[in-house]
Formats: sequence, C-alpha cells, structure tokens
Amino acid sequence: MRERLRYWVWLSQCFSYGSGKLGRLVEAGADPEKLCLEGREYRKSFGFLDENDLNRLAHVSIERADLILEDCEKKKIWAVSIEDDLYPPPLRHIYGPPVVLYGKGELAGLSETLRVTIVGTRECSDYAKSAAGNIAFQLARTGVTVVSGCAVGIDEYAHRGAVKAGGRSVGILACGADVNYPRDTETVRDHMLYRGGALITELPPGTHVNRNYFATRNRLLAGISEGVFVVQAPQRSGALITAELAVEQGKELFCLPPANIFDPNYLGVVPYLRDGAVPVYSAADILSEYEAQWADRINLEALHKPVRPAAQSAARVADEPAYQAKPAPAAAAGKAKASPPPAAELSLSDALREIYALLEDAPRPMDEIIRQSGKQPPEVLAALTELELLGLVTAYPGRLYGRADGAR
Repeated sequence: MRERLRYWVWLSQCFSYGSGKLGRLVEAGADPEKLCLEGREYRKSFGFLDENDLNRLAHVSIERADLILEDCEKKKIWAVSIEDDLYPPPLRHIYGPPVVLYGKGELAGLSETLRVTIVGTRECSDYAKSAAGNIAFQLARTGVTVVSGCAVGIDEYAHRGAVKAGGRSVGILACGADVNYPRDTETVRDHMLYRGGALITELPPGTHVNRNYFATRNRLLAGISEGVFVVQAPQRSGALITAELAVEQGKELFCLPPANIFDPNYLGVVPYLRDGAVPVYSAADILSEYEAQWADRINLEALHKPVRPAAQSAARVADEPAYQAKPAPAAAAGKAKASPPPAAELSLSDALREIYALLEDAPRPMDEIIRQSGKQPPEVLAALTELELLGLVTAYPGRLYGRADGAR
C-alpha cells in the first residue's frame, strides 16, 4: 500500500494544486506507477497532456514523494490516495480532485454522516459569531459533521459550537497539517481532534500559507459536504467563492439573512437569497432539506432538548444560547487568585476537580496548567474539554483557559 501511495504522492507534485489535469488522468484510468516509470510514450497516450505537462512528469523525481512520506511519518500525519477507501467519496467528483490528502484525526465513517460546511468572513460581528456557533451546536447535536476552514471569525465559532455540543468537526486547511495557522485557533483545533474530528489538507507537511491556497482550498470546503451555509460575507469575500462552488457542484446553499441590509459587511449573501438560497433562522431550516435522505443518520429530536446546564452550583439557565461570542478578559495586575468552590458543591470527578482547581478567572496557558498538574497533555485537554462542556471553563484564543462567568 505504501508503495502505491508513493506514486500518487509523486503525481500530486507534478501539477499545481487544483489542476483539472489530475482529474482527467484519474477519469482516464491513468496508473500513477506507469506514469512515473514507463516514460514518455505512456504519458503521451493521454492526448490532453501538453508539452509542459510531459516535461513536469519527466523532471519530478520519486525521491520527492519519499521525502514527503517520511515527513508524514515523523510528524504523525496520515496520507491517503484517491483510490483509498478512507478518501472522502464526494471529493472524487469535484473539479481538480486532490489525488492525495494529508491530515490528522479520524476519517473513518466521515462519509456516513451528513456534512454541512459553514463559512463566513474573518471580520465578523458578534451577532454572526453567535449565530454560527449556536447553529453549529444545534447541527452537531443531531449528528451532523460541521466542516469549516479553521480561520478566525465565523470558521472558529462554527468549530467551537460543534465541539461544545460534543460533536464531530472537520477543518479543511490551506497549509500543511503540521503548520500552526492561524495560532488563534490552535485550541479549537486540539478540541476538534479530541472529539473525533479531523484536519484535512491537500498540501504536504511543511507547506506554509500562501494566498493562492485559500482559493483552491475552497473547492474542498464545498465539495466534501452536502450543503454550504454562509453566515456573514461582504460583497468581496472568500466565503462567496465557496458559495459559488457549492452552486456549481449542485450542493444546497444556505444563508443567514443580513442583520442590517444597509451594512455592506452583510450584503454578500443577498444575491444568493434572491436566487433561491435557503434563509436560515435555526438549524431546522438546514436539516429540513435532508430529513428524508438522512432520516436514519440525524436525530431531529435533539433540536428540542434543552442545553445541558453546568454543575448544580453554577447559576445558569438550561436554555441559554449554546455559544455566545465572548472576548478574552484582560488579566488585572496584582489580581488575587480566585478560590475554587468547595469540592462538595461541584458534581465533578476527582480528575476534573483537580484541573478546575488550577484555573483562575483570568485565562492561563494550557502548557502552564499541564506543568502544574503533573499530568500528560491528552489527560489535561480531555479534562478541560469536559469542563468547558459543563459550562465551568471558557477556552480563549492562544490555548488559554479560564473559569467561566457562571462557575464563579
């Protein structure tokens, strides 16, 4: 299997990312090993390959693929080819399908869940953040896999909403799976992997962000899901590229109605709403489009369950919004550490209580919490995730954690 994979990796390096030539080669039944080893005559049998294509195929060495796969092993990044059973089937049918995908996390079972991509601008309003987070939360509770791009803004809140519901979330990256970009979403990416999600990219390890990668990445965001939900987008926004690709691919398009029809930061969705995109006021508006086809895979009753309250001592309302936009508070100089409530007041296991006791009102770095606890990083991340789901902890950008307001 590894031997076969190395030839697919080699072929992926012979063309630009998103190239339609790769899709045509796959459709024509081209064998990557023969393309690599049998030379010019076999390559010329595919009449759509021009002289530049033939030159690239002749000059890219198989050693380049070997180095990429060695890097994957060293960094614990998986790689799957387009003929692998784990490769997401919907991506095989888009324009310019990647012949190799790299990533971290779980791919198994992904195609058996309803997938909805949520996108929007980075410079978004609190209203849009809360809408993205709450609707993602509702979708994830019913069993939907929430897909987004791991950027700050709408993407981050979509991922956070899904994670807070204990659901699965998938990030499609515009960089290598080992590249920490953007740093502000590092914590939510950790949570996604812990909850059985995945980070997926067509770019090999070590590939840093390039503006051109975002546009090519958008075809994967649209292609991997059954539908695309645009939350907030100005008239010139990358999110609209994903929307356009969704329409071209025959996917259902959903849009959040503008909060202010006179604000240009909301007007990117207006043409799509006029042309028949589904306006979204709750997750039910999205799920109703798939109820018949996915009836055995989504739990619509979960939409009517109240949000689980925090521990009994925390004054929270059971039906409060699932995810509110919330800035990180600044740590006050010389502020005394907050004393944790007595253990008897919290319905927590000893492991959760121990981590909770290390937290303060002001956010603390996760690495500092790990050192002070003496536990392994996965144990601490699991405890912090559970505490966040209980409403006792708030996760902030930059892998920071602090006590939630209602937990004090």
